[in-house]
Amino acid sequence: MLKRPNLRDRILAQAGTLKFALLATLLLSACTERRQGQMLEEADTKIGDSSYTEAAEILKRAVALHPESRTATKALYKLGFVEETYLKDFEGALSNYRRFVGQATDPMAAYEVQKRIAALYFEQTGDPDQAVTAYRKLLSMSPESLEGDLFQFRIGQGFFRSNEFEKAREAYQELLAHYPKSHLAARARFEIGNTYYMEGRYDIGLEALKQVVRNHPQSEYAVEAQFLSAECLEHLDQFPAALQTYESIVARYSPREIVELRIREVSKRMKKAK
Repeated sequence: MLKRPNLRDRILAQAGTLKFALLATLLLSACTERRQGQMLEEADTKIGDSSYTEAAEILKRAVALHPESRTATKALYKLGFVEETYLKDFEGALSNYRRFVGQATDPMAAYEVQKRIAALYFEQTGDPDQAVTAYRKLLSMSPESLEGDLFQFRIGQGFFRSNEFEKAREAYQELLAHYPKSHLAARARFEIGNTYYMEGRYDIGLEALKQVVRNHPQSEYAVEAQFLSAECLEHLDQFPAALQTYESIVARYSPREIVELRIREVSKRMKKAK
């Protein structure tokens, strides 16, 4: 009669099986990562030969072998970089960069790639809403970033591009509150005036634009603010004041021809009004 294994024997047998399975899994994973590493080297060779499409295909296969491995994470970044830089496939680059950020264990690496994501949305895809979301994520990832003023400014620009002028204004005001000495302060003040102009609130826009000239008299945006102030005055039918403002900047504004054109147009309107 066969003796049935007791509980202890069964537990030991199961433990042995699990240990063997774990060892097999680790060996398989190591082999897979080694193959992935070889594929990354193949992709680098293709990039060196300017065979970017082939490099991208190799990197895609490398990721597919074991998508959650550390080597796959490296491959995701390389793939995104090739798609962005050489293939101009910005949607593909964004997809792989986002996957990289989700898998990266190095916070600094994730932060740097998130910057690329935000820049792509802002500069390439024409999707201001996604750009706003991406830059807000950057600020949450590194609240004390030295680039925080730029991120905040681009949030404002994202809202401006979406014609959400009140939200844009709030973003610019937040920049001034948190980064009063930023090199973007003059432009932020100008853009606040510009949001009022876009809303047709010319009288309030005039007051906002005065802050640019008052706080940043040497900035290029001081001249821009004076030009926009003159346009506000035109809309308010204050032609003599508009003409005087245009004439005060004609020697400093570039291109000068634009100011000269406005001077002629305002002069004509003044004559008709008499």
